[in-house]
Amino acid sequence: MIEINDIEFSYRRSGAPALDGITARIEPGIHLLAGENGAGKTTLLHLLSGVSRPDKGSISINGKNPASTDVKDMGRTFLLEESQTFPGQSIRQFAKLHSRFYPHFSAENFIHNLSAFGLTGDEAMDKLSLGNRKKSQLAYVLALGVDVLLLDEPTNALDIEGRTTLRKIIGRSVGEHQSLIISTHSVTELENLYDGALMLRRSHLIYAGTADDVSSRLSFTVTRMPDPEAIYKEIQVGRVLNIVPATDEAEPTSVNWRLLYSALHSPQGEDILMILKSPITSYCISTDYPQEYGK
Repeated sequence: MIEINDIEFSYRRSGAPALDGITARIEPGIHLLAGENGAGKTTLLHLLSGVSRPDKGSISINGKNPASTDVKDMGRTFLLEESQTFPGQSIRQFAKLHSRFYPHFSAENFIHNLSAFGLTGDEAMDKLSLGNRKKSQLAYVLALGVDVLLLDEPTNALDIEGRTTLRKIIGRSVGEHQSLIISTHSVTELENLYDGALMLRRSHLIYAGTADDVSSRLSFTVTRMPDPEAIYKEIQVGRVLNIVPATDEAEPTSVNWRLLYSALHSPQGEDILMILKSPITSYCISTDYPQEYGK
């Protein structure tokens, strides 16, 4: 369980808030973290991993502060940043030294992940292509067994086959008591895996909710002609993507997270947000968005 209570964070150089009034309660599962450039995604990942501390408010992971320096707590989270490098001649060598700090690390899963990516783990890190280096890192961190794993743009540099393999590895690697938060601009890459999402805009959390929360209130349909009941629609070649209010009679539809993200950043965003608000949710929903939101 991740609990974020009214956190604020500013970088001293700019003085402007990088995150402002963020509150959320996140259950275990796989979660999308989306937002425009500069919205605060990386800052939030740094706070969740304990790399940074909030200026105001608090964060706890299973009741523990992620910034704790207690050795017993340091193995609870791991953040893999987009351009991160691992020391060592090979990923196996790095894992041998680094994994001792992670009591739930699975060497078996590590080898399985490497094999799925077509790697042995003995390849020289400085000789690997950017894509294969990323694959080796993902193979390792997805075997750590941490309570909370944070991935920043994990599909960048991966080829099509690598992205398909990553989806499969994530699907079998995240246990029922673990949380995986994926920050990405490529929302559709792993869309079928997400149990929920957090969406940022200009340093504010404009919406957070589970797939069940969304599908119980909204339906996502594809039609040839615009649906007259649609709150939001996108017209594409030969089809229309619609978001309509869910009804008791209709079967729940899968959530199109990319479409929902676009809708919440459109002039119809406030109307959709009002439908999505509900006290029956495993997230707290922030409504403290900028006044110009939706304009």
